Amino acid sequence: MSSDVAELERAVDGMPDDWREVAVADVVAMLPGFAFKSEHFVTDTDEGLPLIRIRDLGQTATVTRYVGGYGEAYAVQDGDVLVGMDGEFAAVRWQGGKALLNQRVLKLSTARPDVLNEGYLFYRVQPSLSELEQTIGGTTVKHLSTKDLKRLTWQLPPLDEQRRIAEVLRSVDEAIAASRHVLSQMSAAKAAERRDAFSATASATLDPGLAKQGWSSTRLGKVFRERKEKGVTGLPVASVSIEQGLVLRADLDRRVASNLPPEGHSLVRRDDIAYNMMRMWQGACGMATTDCLVSPAYVVMTPTPDLDPRFAHHMLRSEPVIGLLHAYSQGIVDDRLRLYPQAFSQIPINLPPLVIQREIAELLDAYVDGEAVAAKELSAKEAMKAALMSDLLSGRVRLPA
Repeated sequence: MSSDVAELERAVDGMPDDWREVAVADVVAMLPGFAFKSEHFVTDTDEGLPLIRIRDLGQTATVTRYVGGYGEAYAVQDGDVLVGMDGEFAAVRWQGGKALLNQRVLKLSTARPDVLNEGYLFYRVQPSLSELEQTIGGTTVKHLSTKDLKRLTWQLPPLDEQRRIAEVLRSVDEAIAASRHVLSQMSAAKAAERRDAFSATASATLDPGLAKQGWSSTRLGKVFRERKEKGVTGLPVASVSIEQGLVLRADLDRRVASNLPPEGHSLVRRDDIAYNMMRMWQGACGMATTDCLVSPAYVVMTPTPDLDPRFAHHMLRSEPVIGLLHAYSQGIVDDRLRLYPQAFSQIPINLPPLVIQREIAELLDAYVDGEAVAAKELSAKEAMKAALMSDLLSGRVRLPA
């Protein structure tokens, strides 16, 4: 590699005048991980050093540790830029303390700090990795090599501008991390409230104290009626997912095509609960907020007047009740389990009075609304980062000194 900066750079038409094109091979040091011997791998212990494998990227701890000898060159420190070389080619900054770089994980660093800022490198490599992931062939899992990266060229702004760009994007990353933390905390709180709210519902016995408060033991078939009606023209089509519940297909990020006519679907009325027989043991159900149509493979249940629909929705997606749904599903292995309407109707539950059902539903709805707000804020910040990266890394937008 040349030691003369001028020999590394060249101007390119269409770039800002003070930007230069450089070969990645000249400015980026690439260290592939070492094939550490598996006989020195240990788990469930604090011995040795963390061993970074692809599945550990983005985490702050590793599943496996290494207790054998190693070369210091393969010791990773906080802030080092790492890339997984199989599957998704994502760059992360390691934040788990001193650790060892295992094979198929690549460490990147600047080979020319007088040309390429280390912080800028972390952001500049990300779009390149995305492009490589799209172009590299592979039947199942795609594999990245250092040769793929070394063939690239980058257009670099002056070093001071690189530092400013890296600092702006780092601050955005911090804001995104804060939003992710809020969303994670909100989701965990919602799950905990659901566990607390429905542990008595799924209990095999009814506490005498709850019985005095008006709780009663029943079966799902007593508080739900199966709706078996054909779809009608003019209603939107919805799908059920484990994460989102019942969602109109028009609101999904992905396109879901259906060749069925309206009458080939099942009708869902507002406040009905629709569930996926194959995934109900994972909580794949949702409450309809409007009349709609669903696949005939779904089961549609109507709550009786003794059951608040919002309470029912939260109940069927809660951890304690999901355990019952799994137990009553039929099949040899989980991927083949089905919860048929007849079995659904036999599931025993303990129900509070309607007034308590509504109080529980209102509390959990508040958590769901808070989670939605946090998710929207996170999505907005991620979109802002994507736009900033596109503008700043291309030179369309310049940061003043």
